[in-house]
Amino acid sequence: MQVLYQDYLVPLGRMLFVEKEGGIKREQLVVEATGPCEVLEKEDCFMIRNADCCKNILVTVKVREEGGGS
Repeated sequence: MQVLYQDYLVPLGRMLFVEKEGGIKREQLVVEATGPCEVLEKEDCFMIRNADCCKNILVTVKVREEGGGS
């Protein structure tokens, strides 16, 4: 798996924007976070929003290979 962001701090009420490079699909994204987050999709990017009501979260974003491997 390719790591796009490792332990990226997303402040309260903010978003992390992940560009759709190389035709990345929603199903390929693996998002690990230290709190609740929402993954939203736009035409040119994915938005990972901090959904925690009280604190910053750390987010790691990985891309799974299209072949279905790990």
